[in-house]
Amino acid sequence: MPSFTSPSPSPLRRGLVAAVLCAASVTVAGCTIGEVERDDAIVSDPSTPAQQDEKPKSRGPQPTTGASAPEKPQEEQHGELGYDGAAAIAVAGMGGAGETTVAPWSTAKVPIAIAALRKDPSLQGAMTQAIQHSDNAAAETLWGSLGSPEQAAEATSAVIREGSSSARVESQVVRPGFSSFGQSDWSLSAQADFASHLRCIRGSEPVVSAMGNIGNGGGYGLGTIPGAIFKGGWGPNAAGAYGLRQFGLIPKSDGAGSGYVAVAIAVESPDGSYEAGQAELTAAAEFLRSKVDSLPEAAC
Repeated sequence: MPSFTSPSPSPLRRGLVAAVLCAASVTVAGCTIGEVERDDAIVSDPSTPAQQDEKPKSRGPQPTTGASAPEKPQEEQHGELGYDGAAAIAVAGMGGAGETTVAPWSTAKVPIAIAALRKDPSLQGAMTQAIQHSDNAAAETLWGSLGSPEQAAEATSAVIREGSSSARVESQVVRPGFSSFGQSDWSLSAQADFASHLRCIRGSEPVVSAMGNIGNGGGYGLGTIPGAIFKGGWGPNAAGAYGLRQFGLIPKSDGAGSGYVAVAIAVESPDGSYEAGQAELTAAAEFLRSKVDSLPEAAC
């Protein structure tokens, strides 16, 4: 299979502004970490060049379209949180989310895995590979177990709705060489809401457990926060520049026993490289960790 080579990284920009979060009211502006074209068990590292989140299914033409529609910008809300990095951030329970055109990529594997295990519990091994190591072949096995593409999209959508969220799950390939579901339209704010209710969804327990033990792609962003439960993904846009997303639950500072904050973050790499995108997600995660005790607690 052909591999995608990211542009040469320029010096990484990491912007954090020290800001006091208003105690009375704050608003937030609101990727997968998926597999690289190497050993799925290798943890992604900012110093290691990466390929796209998903292996192309065929040697098709360079993709020119995507299914993910941009969200309405909420720049004034983004500023009120006090974050000055390139990443867009959504926190469940807070109004608004930042604009992003980054597709969900492998973050969509979470509801797929829950739906698949409900139908066939024997797919536990495939679920573990798809979530912990973001193995795309395993994810396709889960997706295929749900029936036709249309049936799989509906089963996945049903799980998302159970998480008090909504998304248009793509059933047809819209970008040659990439999975249909990875190009779904799932906004950051809706994904944060899904994370907030994730642990209350029937049959989510083994998937949540796998999200707490991420291997491939776990070394940056939310993966730098001890005790985080998350999934991420990445891939190139039509011009070849990387977009990255992550979503999940981060524990309050005095431990997971006191609750979690549900978040979703995304970034279009400032210089197009995977490494610059990694740095921006890590900066966003560091900011969230510094504010976590002032943020709303997840529903579940």
